[in-house]
Amino acid sequence: MRGKYSPTVSRAYCLDLNWWDKYSQGNSYDPEGYDMYGYNKDDIDRAGNEEYQYYHNDAPFELDLDYNNLYDDALLSWTFDGVKPVKKT
Repeated sequence: MRGKYSPTVSRAYCLDLNWWDKYSQGNSYDPEGYDMYGYNKDDIDRAGNEEYQYYHNDAPFELDLDYNNLYDDALLSWTFDGVKPVKKT
């Protein structure tokens, strides 16, 4: 199963483990309204998905693979600008 963290914040944590502390300045939500896991008060991430949507496996059972298209798309679409997660253009 994919982790608790939204794929929209993965790159940020890979590049700077302390980005959240800096950006949120000690608040529960950052200036854009997202928590340290990348979800807002309604449990929606920057890509517009809820955490549970990343849980299931989209691979056919007989292939013995594990992937989720929404997760993979969000992971590839979001990066880190040195301050916060941003959508690639």
